[in-house]
Amino acid sequence: MKLLLRFVIAALVSFSVSSLIAVISYFLGLSLVRNSHNLLWVVYYSCPFALLLGVAAAVQSRRSTDHKGSLLVAVVAGTTLGFVYTYFVARFSLVIPAFVILMLSCWVPSGISAMLVAAIGKRLSVVTGIAVLCLAAIFLTEPIFNAFTHNQQLTVAFITPSEASTAQLAANPETSGFDTNAEIETAKKEVLEHIRALGYSEDFRVLSLSRQGKGKKSLAIVVVRTPVKKEVALPEPDGSTVVYIQQSENWEKKPSEVPTLRRSLEITPPGPASDGLGDFAIPDASGVSLMGRITGRVLGRPR
Repeated sequence: MKLLLRFVIAALVSFSVSSLIAVISYFLGLSLVRNSHNLLWVVYYSCPFALLLGVAAAVQSRRSTDHKGSLLVAVVAGTTLGFVYTYFVARFSLVIPAFVILMLSCWVPSGISAMLVAAIGKRLSVVTGIAVLCLAAIFLTEPIFNAFTHNQQLTVAFITPSEASTAQLAANPETSGFDTNAEIETAKKEVLEHIRALGYSEDFRVLSLSRQGKGKKSLAIVVVRTPVKKEVALPEPDGSTVVYIQQSENWEKKPSEVPTLRRSLEITPPGPASDGLGDFAIPDASGVSLMGRITGRVLGRPR
């Protein structure tokens, strides 16, 4: 009966802690929990982990006379089970690296919490420790992730000269990542002002404008004129502004010494049946890329 009780308590504590961390992170708008689908995914896979911890807690011997030893064993066991379970789920689910961090932030604290309750009991110190673990997982995981991956609020604009040869060019998506039309217009104004500040007197229009990520602001402006002939990777600016100008055989970078990241905007030539200039992919810190295309047809604008 005692073993069954420990199994139930550990399983409930594990599931409650992991679900609580995921739910609060989601409602706080933390970027690792990108949408409700990710939230439900974590909660769903927390169920088997809770059962695993219940079994581990049931077979673990309680050392009532050795409080420090029980604490150490519980922390090591809970951490190990959290890492091992995350490894197997990530391996067979083929999730992105950022999602692995989310799983660890939910399942390592829940593993430690369940094993602590099983080993020591429902003491005030245990409850306090669990609360601290939850708060740390909720509020520290994202800053650590942002610092490690150099997350930033990146705005990318694809622009082209306003002349007859480019009059039929359009892009899909036209805009992405903005909440209001006012934000879009402000971003477009900033892009065009920066181009004029570089000494370009000709008129330009914005084909595609996107914003993604959190943190320091960066701006990448890509000037396209003709179909892309070969695949190119343009490094993202690191908290700064950079302009890439399409030349006949390469891309000119202005300013040339601007700091950049290892992540790059990828631009590829159009397909054989396409009448556009090319395709592009803009990755964010979590490893997810915004895919788009610059076409030779005027696209309809759904409202």
